[in-house]
Amino acid sequence: MPNSDSPVDDLPVSILRAEPERINPAIILADRLMRRDAEELLTIKEVTEAENVLVLGTEEIETIESHRKAFLKTPASAIDYIPVGF
Repeated sequence: MPNSDSPVDDLPVSILRAEPERINPAIILADRLMRRDAEELLTIKEVTEAENVLVLGTEEIETIESHRKAFLKTPASAIDYIPVGF
């Protein structure tokens, strides 16, 4: 467990932990479309949904890049506990 002296809230790991977990919308859309017959055309609603999924994917890439930059700027430091999951 972290001791009370460590500024855990400022660490990139804390930023990642604060992010909500969810299923990638592109996977949900791809699954739904793969279950359809190939000759069926996409509806306007589905095209709009696909565009929205692309926007979400772009935002996710930008978020990941932001986290990566934060990790790169954070100097390495020793800790006196084992993080959860290791």
